[in-house]
Amino acid sequence: MNPVQPCRASSRPWTTRELAELREHAHLGAAAAAEKLGRSVASVKAAAHRHVITLRRPGCRCGSILGQPRGMALSAAIRAGVASGRVDAALMLARVTLDREAPLCPSCGRRPQRVDSTGLCLVCHREALVAKHLEALEELDALRAMWSTRQALKRERDRSATGS
Repeated sequence: MNPVQPCRASSRPWTTRELAELREHAHLGAAAAAEKLGRSVASVKAAAHRHVITLRRPGCRCGSILGQPRGMALSAAIRAGVASGRVDAALMLARVTLDREAPLCPSCGRRPQRVDSTGLCLVCHREALVAKHLEALEELDALRAMWSTRQALKRERDRSATGS
């Protein structure tokens, strides 16, 4: 017996036909799919999770935050923050509506402007900062290479002056 997955006498493996039926009836929800397949609801949920099959009904807003605009996906971190009370839902909603009215980033044209100093969205602003930092690093590397070659040239001159 495998210690990671305990073997149960009542469990039976899922066939490809059953998985195809689960995909076909997944839009009905876990309980209805379990009834059609003759399996328990927990078994259907576990198989759906294991095989990346969604059991949500069309138009279901489960997992959405109250007041969240349709068609907008919020990250799991934001949803968890609102659920735990760390993020104020009203403040977040106000920011989302302000973002929709804000002018678009001139660099990408996809996201609203968020950084006042550059007039870019946060992603483009950070990408520009990365480019500037990389340029500064390249300048430092070039300066080091120049000083290294100058030093090598000076050593060579000193050797030739003392050796002559």
